[in-house]
Amino acid sequence: MLHHPEPRSGEVVVSKKYKYLMVFLCMLTQAIPYEVAQTIQPLFVHPIVNTFHFTLASYTLIFTFGAVAASFTSPFIGKGLEKFNFKLMYIGGIVLSALAYVLFGFSTRLPEFYAAGILCMIGSTFYSGQGVPWVINHWFPFEGRGAALGIAFCGGSIGNIFMQPVTQALLSRYMTGNAKTGHLISMAPFFYFAGLLLVVGLIIACFIRTPKKGETVVSAAEIKASKASAAKKKASEFQGWTSKEVFRMKEFWIFSIGFLIIGLGLASLNEDYAAFLDTKLALTKVGLIGSMFGVGGLIGNITGGMLFDKFGTAKSMAYAGVMYVLAILMMIIISFLPFGNRMNMIAGFGYAIFTGLAVFSYMSGPAFMAKDLFGAKEQGVMLGYVGLAYAIGFAVGAPLFGMIRDNTSFTVAWSVMLVFVVIGFLLLVSAAVRIKHRQKVLINNGH
Repeated sequence: MLHHPEPRSGEVVVSKKYKYLMVFLCMLTQAIPYEVAQTIQPLFVHPIVNTFHFTLASYTLIFTFGAVAASFTSPFIGKGLEKFNFKLMYIGGIVLSALAYVLFGFSTRLPEFYAAGILCMIGSTFYSGQGVPWVINHWFPFEGRGAALGIAFCGGSIGNIFMQPVTQALLSRYMTGNAKTGHLISMAPFFYFAGLLLVVGLIIACFIRTPKKGETVVSAAEIKASKASAAKKKASEFQGWTSKEVFRMKEFWIFSIGFLIIGLGLASLNEDYAAFLDTKLALTKVGLIGSMFGVGGLIGNITGGMLFDKFGTAKSMAYAGVMYVLAILMMIIISFLPFGNRMNMIAGFGYAIFTGLAVFSYMSGPAFMAKDLFGAKEQGVMLGYVGLAYAIGFAVGAPLFGMIRDNTSFTVAWSVMLVFVVIGFLLLVSAAVRIKHRQKVLINNGH
């Protein structure tokens, strides 16, 4: 449980510059170690499938297995952060992900690739999924937490802009043929990325940390405020419920089901957009849309953190829901148009911008919502369970989209995803409103 009392004599108030150094290190964590561990992996799919003659469906299960394994271990990792040294756990995660890439390099059979994928995703949970929110929540316990989370997680979008072309260039050097039909002549790219992840991760680990004993991150000026801000501060000091208490709340289960359904709908926007747009646009134009998504995600993560700080969970997630509805509508419009139609490019840019503006909902969103809704008690554990609901939906959503598409059409598949998104956000937002009402009742009663 985080506790930041008013500064006493002898305590050191940490400067804002130093706190934002920690934010930068978290952003760098997302830009390189996280990017290598998770985001660039889909670029290896076609080369690996063609090299070892796997089916596309069998190999892409690597993402499902990895996401589920990471989600189930996340609550335990969150619990571990409360008991063990953060820096050691950060390093442990970096080493696990780097070892996973070494295992990728030596793999020739599907079970070996599955094991490497699982190990890589679990490792990334230590320093990204749980680690980044853990650092930010300690350095920004009150004001600015949402913005700090947004800036930190925008590192993934920044990394996406430059790591994608770097990965493609490296793969092309060790491949024959193009990315769709070519095969690898060497597994060297995996070892290069293992080294990059390890070296950058260990450098970051030398500097990243949580506040030491005797340091305080909340100045006296921040604590003293007007009556209006004092009431807001009182609400922000809500310490929350234990995980056992949360599990007895029906609102928690409504919230989790909603987030799971959202995951079902959003998986296709992240995993299947390129496969769909390839049927409507030239590959170079699809790549341009992908770059636009990276730019949109950069803006979305920063503005999303500000939205969370200013409006809280319910209104911010409602805004994200509207953006996703607009993004899927763009895909449905494209599904009716012929290949090369000018409107395909316009709607494709619309998809990229709308989706990018809402990425905060599943990047910094779980970390903010876990503490905002359920308090600081066992926050690492609650972050794990909040993220678990979304991850399960996301893991199931991509293959489900493919099944619907294979048996009907892209238009029907996107329409089903639209229904998932609308229902999921309605459940999540309504549950968030009720949970905040519970908080207010407890605070008014002096608890």
